[in-house]
Amino acid sequence: MSMWAMMGREIAYRKVNFLLGMIGVVVAIGVLAGILTTSSMHDARSELIVARKEAVMTAARAALASDVRKAMHHLGYNAVVLPKEQVLGDWYAEDYAAKTMPEPWAKRLGDTTGLIDRYLPRLRRKVNWTENNWTILVAGIGEERILDTSVSDDTPLVEDIPQGECIVGHELAAALDVEQGQQIDILGRSYRVAHCRKELGTKDDITIWMSLADAQTLLGLEGQINEIAVVEHLSVWGKAAEVGRGVSEVLPECQLVQIESETETRAHARAEIAAEAEASLQEERARQAQLRTERTWLLAKLIPIGSVLCAVWIGLLTYSNVRERREEMGVLLAIGCPPVFMRRLLLAKAALLGAAGGVLGFAAGAGFALFLESGPAGLPPLDEISVAMSLLFAVVLGTLVSLFGSWLPVLAASATDPAIVLQEE
Repeated sequence: MSMWAMMGREIAYRKVNFLLGMIGVVVAIGVLAGILTTSSMHDARSELIVARKEAVMTAARAALASDVRKAMHHLGYNAVVLPKEQVLGDWYAEDYAAKTMPEPWAKRLGDTTGLIDRYLPRLRRKVNWTENNWTILVAGIGEERILDTSVSDDTPLVEDIPQGECIVGHELAAALDVEQGQQIDILGRSYRVAHCRKELGTKDDITIWMSLADAQTLLGLEGQINEIAVVEHLSVWGKAAEVGRGVSEVLPECQLVQIESETETRAHARAEIAAEAEASLQEERARQAQLRTERTWLLAKLIPIGSVLCAVWIGLLTYSNVRERREEMGVLLAIGCPPVFMRRLLLAKAALLGAAGGVLGFAAGAGFALFLESGPAGLPPLDEISVAMSLLFAVVLGTLVSLFGSWLPVLAASATDPAIVLQEE
């Protein structure tokens, strides 16, 4: 009779003993499988929670950035670069800089990374309009440049004014009854009125805008500007000191003046909201990582404890089975059955018990955990490869624990002297 046939008859004859051993393996493996499955579901749930929070935060950030971009575009330039020797008291009083600087200096601002969103070179002067004996402001508008790092809308903040044309402020247009398309003379030069602006109630109402080249020629300041209007980058919006230091690195001959606006307050408020959302997300990540660490620590404790208890249980059952079968083993050894055959028979039975218990334990533990742990909507299914690897681990662990627990009793049984056993009987 083959070893496998004998093992089958042995299991069929002593069902209770085999089932008790399997129950020990099932309980041990089932507990571990349940904890592992629960841990995997918790990890998946944690990742889903964090992913959803990230999605919400990303959407909130996009909405905040869009709002600030719109505000930036609506309120326009929020800082001005002036020559360093310009006295700010005079600039505030006169609303223009008496000192000038070379026009090419403005192009250096293109080298500021993450500080300037866009810039506009200008030449503004208060002049006596001799044709009408009025004091007016002449504003020469250069080419607005939007930097590659810009996060604002691409729409220009100022309109392009062709050479030979001008835009007239509301007060001047009303006083002179000027309309679009007419020609007006300014300091002996003739310009076509592109259009007239609406009333603003500011100095813009007595301002005439023209191209920078026309203004430089008109004022006798070829190649010169007296200010560079800038829009600070969204990342440093309202941080005048930081932007000023960055500008001074490329334009050490200049100074930066912040123009206060409600956009600065709104930008800071939205930055605080974004920072709070990021802190909340990091806190959630830390909490989930802490829970994962605690579960790992629990598994590190339970696996050896459960394995030892299971091995002891199987060892006791095997020892009891061996003692009950001393007569049979004595007879088998006496008729020439080699001890190695006995060891193989008993260890094969233990291996089968452990493997079967591992499969049933994994199915029971994982199934019970899935039944109790109803995941939220959108929770991804368990990965098939992970499930297969966990099942393999359960089978291997159950088999090893069963073999370990049976090893000493099996060695003792195979070393039995048949003469002593039969003499006792």
